[in-house]
Amino acid sequence: MTTPCLYSIVRYAPYAETEEFANIGVVMCAPKENFFDFQITKRNDSRVRNFFHDDCIFPLAKDSIQRELQFAKAQASQIVGHQQLAQFFRYFTAKKESIFQFSTVRVILSTDPKEELARIYHKYVNHSDYTKERREDVLARELKRSIDRIDGLKNAFKQDSIDGYYAKFSMPLVAKKQDEILCAIKPLAFTQTEPGKMMEHSDTWVMRVTRASEENLMNIEDVLFTIEIPESPTSAQSKVLDNIRKTMDAKKINHIPASNHKDTIDFAKKILLQT
Repeated sequence: MTTPCLYSIVRYAPYAETEEFANIGVVMCAPKENFFDFQITKRNDSRVRNFFHDDCIFPLAKDSIQRELQFAKAQASQIVGHQQLAQFFRYFTAKKESIFQFSTVRVILSTDPKEELARIYHKYVNHSDYTKERREDVLARELKRSIDRIDGLKNAFKQDSIDGYYAKFSMPLVAKKQDEILCAIKPLAFTQTEPGKMMEHSDTWVMRVTRASEENLMNIEDVLFTIEIPESPTSAQSKVLDNIRKTMDAKKINHIPASNHKDTIDFAKKILLQT
């Protein structure tokens, strides 16, 4: 039997002036089931730290919001009546002046609120619905936000098409001057489970930028691949990832981990600010 569930996405927004935020958790309430619970990311979430260049504040702030959520859960367990519990949930998630915000309360029907909480968490925090291509779009957007915060680099990178005789493709982060490509960055997310598919994905992009370089559409030394690998790769996946890196090294293609925004920005600065 289904029951209405109220839920809200927990957002970390340390800079009020930019209004940027990262989803870090979900809080849910099923009033008729007397259910109130939450799920929140780890305090060392590299995705959040890299997004905001935040190595110190988030771990401490995350502990604070977790204590607040645990206190709310304890309070909710003492509430009698489903209308009162729903009212408490809406009050708790109401907009406040804080580095933590809650999305507008949403309603979903579910036969298992706890299972639904986990599903929504994985969708909005772990991006479980993203395909390989969509995950790479997310990485590109996050990276562009980081780059745009740097003086001299704001709006320098845009999505652009490489249109040669053989090389025809699009890249999400391209910096140009008078139609000349100065720097190009492409995130590669190796979300494939089969090692062979991982290699195919890499080979496709290595071939594309190599052909573009051969047609003098870009300098291969000014191309950077940012690589996101599985969180716990199998031995077979690790082996193919080593081969992928060796292939890029042999082709003189720069590559660094996707989580390393600092080195990516330094790469862009070295090229663009000296041009």
